[in-house]
Amino acid sequence: MRYPRPKHSIALAAIAAAVVASPFAVIASTSGPQAGDTRLVDNKQKIANTEIEQVPLRELPAAILDVASSGLAAAGVALPEIDPDAFPLPDLTVPLPKGIVPSPSTPGTSESSAPESSAPESSAPETTSSEAPAPSTTETDDPAPAPTSTTTPPVTTMRDGREVGAAVTHIVREDPIKMVAFTWDRPVDVDLKLRAKQPDGKWSPWTVLEQISKGAVPSAEKPAGTEPVWVGDAREVQVAASKDGLAIPAAETQGGDLAQLAVGSGSEIVTKLAETALNTLKATLISPEGLLSLGSSLLSPLTGGPQVVARQQWGADEGIRCSQPVYSPQLKGAIVHHTAGSNDYTPQQSVEIVRGIYAYHAQSLNWCDIGYNVLVDKYGQIFEGAFGGLDRNVEGTHTGGFNKDTVGLSFIGNLEEVPPTAAAVAAAGRFLRWRLGKAGLNPAGTATLMSEGFAGTKFAAGTQSNLPMISGHRDYNSTSCPGVHGYAALEQVRALAGGAAPAPETTPEAAPEGAPPGEPGAPEQAPGPAPEAGPPAA
Repeated sequence: MRYPRPKHSIALAAIAAAVVASPFAVIASTSGPQAGDTRLVDNKQKIANTEIEQVPLRELPAAILDVASSGLAAAGVALPEIDPDAFPLPDLTVPLPKGIVPSPSTPGTSESSAPESSAPESSAPETTSSEAPAPSTTETDDPAPAPTSTTTPPVTTMRDGREVGAAVTHIVREDPIKMVAFTWDRPVDVDLKLRAKQPDGKWSPWTVLEQISKGAVPSAEKPAGTEPVWVGDAREVQVAASKDGLAIPAAETQGGDLAQLAVGSGSEIVTKLAETALNTLKATLISPEGLLSLGSSLLSPLTGGPQVVARQQWGADEGIRCSQPVYSPQLKGAIVHHTAGSNDYTPQQSVEIVRGIYAYHAQSLNWCDIGYNVLVDKYGQIFEGAFGGLDRNVEGTHTGGFNKDTVGLSFIGNLEEVPPTAAAVAAAGRFLRWRLGKAGLNPAGTATLMSEGFAGTKFAAGTQSNLPMISGHRDYNSTSCPGVHGYAALEQVRALAGGAAPAPETTPEAAPEGAPPGEPGAPEQAPGPAPEAGPPAA
């Protein structure tokens, strides 16, 4: 793994000579915060009990990862083919601003003087005064082993022997990062994967970042974004940008700087990716404070329904809401989601996750409030979402074109990876039985809804949908939400909402330290039917 080294001077003559037409581009990352620089200066807000920081990706340090040993190849990411003879990489003996396109004949550059480089480092380098600690990339750091079949991308090297790897963005903080998301205010077509360095020093597997409201046209007023991912106590995360499975290739210059190889790789996809993604995306770090405890005294019973953790109890700052609730004349259906974040959290951290989602939806995405009407964690805790009353027809911001007349329930976790727990499915069934019952709706019936139109919806404005009363987000919009396992569990949720007895649970393990009274420990996964063939995911 390689990191750019800080530079402090610029030779104007060299810069002028560097701006020469060239058949390739070398984007020299020689300025901006370095690895270990914890200043994120673009936008920092403290919202009561949650802090949000935003910074453009181009301002963050980058690293070069070997696609095999880092686990990127196993995650479906490869490098484009590079012709080392047609694409020489000049070494930079003077620092250049980002975006400058040097020519092979630029004075002060020399290919012959470039030292040979070894393979990407397989162990963490020693810390020096000019370089921050680099995360280790040994095979033991990555749970997912690199594939050994022909799917493993071939090693790509420059003509002087330096190896080329995938350019990733590296974020380091002294304090726990907790939650990470990415936003953009201009159209950008990119796939993002994130991994976090765990307290034991190992890197987690790469997590695919799911886009919220896929298909919506972003703007400065209403940016688009990914679902926020809970990384807990991690202090280092990396994000890899790719398109159609191809990542931006990079190599190291003579001075130790990172050079991203955009044009010249023979891939128009990668060229466009480098030109748009890095200049458009912003990293959003969300740091909610925790509660000392979440005891049963904080639970509010709904009249005739289950107990919930109300907004006041999970610490919603009503001062950041920028609008009053809108109410539909009647409730006609329920739509199930998942937050697409981490499945590894404690009962107390559920509160932090809900706070973080609230701050992100209300402030970073400018939705004015949390988008879901209700959230359910893997321990069976039910959290009140959008302001206005769970017993009223509050219009949320959860399903483009179908927020009116519906209630949006979201499981906290990534149900593309694991099934929802028995406790979560039972809680969802209890809540929807109560909520749909108040509206006189049959959980096993059909919801007839009128589309209000949305760029990512499957139904044009003015057309009707006739779908199950309790449906998945993917039934209405072009998305994989609520994940393959969450979608398969809908049949069980419908049965429980209709009055079926919940499946017997096995004896729970010991509750984790500090768990709320009466809450189970590590919950069992919910038994459920085999995945159904639903609408294709986007």
